[in-house]
Amino acid sequence: MTRRNLPNAITIGRLCALPVFLWLYSRDAPNASWATGWLVLGMALSDVLDGWLARRYGWQTELGRVLDPVADRVFFLFLVGALLLFGTLPWWAVVPLIVRDGLLLAGAAVLLFGYSEKPRIMRGGRLSNIILVSGIEFFIIDVRVIAWIVYAVGATLYVVTGVRYIWREYGHWRRRAAPAADA
Repeated sequence: MTRRNLPNAITIGRLCALPVFLWLYSRDAPNASWATGWLVLGMALSDVLDGWLARRYGWQTELGRVLDPVADRVFFLFLVGALLLFGTLPWWAVVPLIVRDGLLLAGAAVLLFGYSEKPRIMRGGRLSNIILVSGIEFFIIDVRVIAWIVYAVGATLYVVTGVRYIWREYGHWRRRAAPAADA
């Protein structure tokens, strides 16, 4: 493995840790699971690390451009799904997040086939992810009052940024489609 592939290896490692997360959390859920909390923190920090390494050292690869955002969504949906499965979160707290990701996934598929330009990540999208994972961490360690507050803020930002992504990319698509229609 070359250094250039280190960010991809970290991303794959994060995906490989998901079954460990599920096993650890299943032992204690829905009560506090500190071991799971530490694992999730490490997984979240690995996402920061792989992105930093790729940008800092120019180790971006085509695989990484596709793998990292997919791994981020799988990681997030896996966490939320586990909290739903083990009764930590009710369905109504999870559905808006899954719908948002489903719409973005469908939009990303259209964008991949519609044009080669990669959508830019919004700061609000990163912030909502950080806040949401923090809320999930509080649920995992069973600090429910803080968890609900942080989760509600993160979920709201998450849905709002999803709408902003869709709106922005639709605007880009319309501007590109307009010259073709005029021709």
